[in-house]
Amino acid sequence: MSLSPDDSEPASRQVASAIRGEISAGDLAPGAKIPSVRKLSERFGVAVMTAQSAVEILRSEGLIYTSPGRGSFVRSGPPSDQAPTGSPEFIEITKHLGTLQAAVTDLARRVAQLEEAADQQSS
Repeated sequence: MSLSPDDSEPASRQVASAIRGEISAGDLAPGAKIPSVRKLSERFGVAVMTAQSAVEILRSEGLIYTSPGRGSFVRSGPPSDQAPTGSPEFIEITKHLGTLQAAVTDLARRVAQLEEAADQQSS
């Protein structure tokens, strides 16, 4: 599946929306493992960081949870107890914070890789 380049919505939100639809339709049942970030990036034709941002959006909405070393899974039951509450503006800001957090995490990982490569070249 490819995303619409004409859509004004960011690619990460389009990916999150597609996965959200699969969860709503029951294609991804409670407890089901969602595809890895790498598989999502291949499936939707986006960068790994974009797919990671989509996963962060779904996590911030309470639709999925991540188990370190195992993957991300569809949360069982309605996410109402995990989803942010408040005004629509607050919820939108919360979603953006999840996306920003994913981007910062990815940048930190990339900087660490660059520093390691630089250290290896100088040795």
